[in-house]
Amino acid sequence: MTYIKLAQRMPLFLLLTTVIVSCGGGGDETASPISFQQRFAIEGQVDLSEFSDTITRSVELKDNLGTGSVVKTSTLRWGIMNDDKDIYIAAQWTDDSFNHDFDITTGPVDFDGIKLLIDDDGNGTLDNNDDERTVIAANISSQYIDQHVTTGDETDLIGDGLGRLSYDAATQTYSAEFLFPLTSDAANTDGDLSSDTRYNIVLFDNTELALGTGNAGTAYNSDTDSSAWPALPITTAVTHQRPEIPTGLTGLIAFISEHDVPVNGEIYLYDPATGITTRVTNLPNLFKDNISLSHDRSKISFHGSPDKNDATQYEIYTVDSDGLNLQQLTNNTILDGHPAWSLDDTRIAYASFRTAPGESLITMTAAGVEIDNLTPAGKADNDPDYLPDGRIIFKTDRFNASPKVQIAVMNENGSAAQQVTKVDNVSDHDPVGDAQFTIFERFPRGTAFNTDVDAGFIGWDIVEARLDGTGEQTLLTDGWVNWLPVYDPTGQYIAYQKSTGSYTDVRLMTRQGSELGRLIPGITKIRYIDWK
Repeated sequence: MTYIKLAQRMPLFLLLTTVIVSCGGGGDETASPISFQQRFAIEGQVDLSEFSDTITRSVELKDNLGTGSVVKTSTLRWGIMNDDKDIYIAAQWTDDSFNHDFDITTGPVDFDGIKLLIDDDGNGTLDNNDDERTVIAANISSQYIDQHVTTGDETDLIGDGLGRLSYDAATQTYSAEFLFPLTSDAANTDGDLSSDTRYNIVLFDNTELALGTGNAGTAYNSDTDSSAWPALPITTAVTHQRPEIPTGLTGLIAFISEHDVPVNGEIYLYDPATGITTRVTNLPNLFKDNISLSHDRSKISFHGSPDKNDATQYEIYTVDSDGLNLQQLTNNTILDGHPAWSLDDTRIAYASFRTAPGESLITMTAAGVEIDNLTPAGKADNDPDYLPDGRIIFKTDRFNASPKVQIAVMNENGSAAQQVTKVDNVSDHDPVGDAQFTIFERFPRGTAFNTDVDAGFIGWDIVEARLDGTGEQTLLTDGWVNWLPVYDPTGQYIAYQKSTGSYTDVRLMTRQGSELGRLIPGITKIRYIDWK
């Protein structure tokens, strides 16, 4: 393996596509420590005094992606520690330039970064399925990639862990931190880590993949022969406090994932009571997005197209939950999307880009017969969903000009529209609601997120508000892209998607915003969910 391969296998795009545990007991009992997941926020801000021991090495960076002549030297210092389930690695290194150019279409253009090479079984060779973790400077932040050694695409099918870096121009120093599991993922592309595991660290500088240029160097000699690499200082750790996914969850979660079919994806159902995931569709030639599960859980609506890149072919479809009876409900040359079932499952509301300047909300029967256009001329409405009282909640530019859209509610016939959110210079998306509240994701800028190159590098927050517009509170704000929140059928929990760079998974939190962990196991290329 060469540095060229290590760089070229990195993905060229960012996927846009997360309880507080109390300690009981008394007397002389000692409370167990909190988990590293709770202790370290993974923000790219490093405090090496947290470690009992650190290592410092001088790294020679060579041109031609590490195979040429030495062009500069960097001082690298790092520390490693673990709890009972995760390993935490933090590093700092010197670099006299901050290379972080990123294109929203093609991905990294010119970057610096750090990669962990991990010989999981410590057999002396970095070979197939051994673990790799990478974080690169990208745009205003960084991009994390969970990888493994292979001759093909190195990005893990099942992503895990977190990684971030930051650059201090005053001291010309990078800081990076990683947190990832000690055990292998379900695809066995991350090995089990132990005190026999060996590791190395690669630094990248001024790397331009399109040109095949850049500088690279390793902390220890060789990028494949690990016999001289140090062992990970894994220690036996006591059990740490950590949140857990509760038992007794009800309903079904419908979602779309590229786990089996890249790009176009397939539809799945997850039963949180049993932990069983069932693939619903086998439609590899149809792109699918924006699913809605009927309230009786017998049908799934979605928008689809034989060509993801041809919006004129986006139409509304339904399919039975067993994968049978695929029906196309709309048939035109305009974009139709984001369907939502009425409470009795006899009607569907959806967004249709039929009249400039934006999209209209349309209602139709479950058989595809159009009922009404709910959007006034000159306005743009989208992301509809039905409330328990039969009203429709949606995002709109009726009260603030696009792209700074806000949440509103109206009757199913389009009357009595009322504004819910009123924060300016942001945009609110994908609202769902119960009898009193709505929950949605917020993009923290007044720009169009689909054309803002920073959109995937700044935090999207999960926000809840009363349907009358009062009592707004941010439930989750951690700097990652958190989106598509949905209430569970009991209203006690919230499922949502978290995008971390190379993967998007479904996570669970309490109604108060305390993160509980990954909800759907073994699948992380997810782009839409619904829970009924």
